[in-house]
Amino acid sequence: MLKFIFSIPQRWRIALSLACLGVITALSLAPSNDLPSITLCEGFDKVVHASMYFGLTLLTCWTFQGETKTNRLIILALFSITWGLLMEISQLEMSVGRAFEWSDELSNTIGTLIGVLSYVLISINHNKSTSKNPN
Repeated sequence: MLKFIFSIPQRWRIALSLACLGVITALSLAPSNDLPSITLCEGFDKVVHASMYFGLTLLTCWTFQGETKTNRLIILALFSITWGLLMEISQLEMSVGRAFEWSDELSNTIGTLIGVLSYVLISINHNKSTSKNPN
């Protein structure tokens, strides 16, 4: 399965990453009354924030082949964290019923860091399986 995932052409990887970034941007900047109110438990929105930035970071690391350079992983993580901060600042400035929350940015950052760590573990596993079985 990993062999297939890592064989997907970069143009498709870029398209998926941009689609994910677009969805996150749209959800972040939509007026609060346009979003569904789903509350499974207190703090559920923080899980949603972490999940979105986990996915974004995992996709961007995969897209830009973060396994090849540590500096690239750092830049991609900083991009995701900065994007989350820009979305929070935009919510504050737009006045559409959304508010800047440091706890949301913390959730975005945690999701980003888990995304980088997950990608590193996945790519290590992929590299091990590829070196054992070059076919």
